[in-house]
Amino acid sequence: MKDIMQRLLFIILLVVVSGCANVTETAKVVLGNSTKALEEGRAEAIKKSYACSYQECFYAVLSLAKNEEPEPLSEKKYFEVFSKKIDKDHIVVMGIPGNVDTTEVGIFFARRSLKSVEIEISSRSSSAKRKVAKAVFKELDLRFPEIE
Repeated sequence: MKDIMQRLLFIILLVVVSGCANVTETAKVVLGNSTKALEEGRAEAIKKSYACSYQECFYAVLSLAKNEEPEPLSEKKYFEVFSKKIDKDHIVVMGIPGNVDTTEVGIFFARRSLKSVEIEISSRSSSAKRKVAKAVFKELDLRFPEIE
């Protein structure tokens, strides 16, 4: 019993000393909802900017998902939303046709101004990234003017 208590105390001290960020990220990885790899891949992301509000762009992208409410302009559904966090500026999608069902693609939203948003598509899979970018940008091109 004493050995178990010592090990438990050691683990608690290890967690406290290592800092909360590492614990949080480890928990996210274990639970399957870490966006760290997708965020790191943003340097090689496919990007476009549009003249739209943040919410207009965010919900236009969501309309392309199989598990979200349809909107009039989006006819075809391309993927499933795994995680959507409007407050964290991203949507993570999976289930891209022709790719492994668990391949994650991150769609990041960066506000440039009140009426312009840059969309970044990131993934470890270049094939999945291209497919999602093609679908997302096709939909947004129909709805909003592109900004150079």
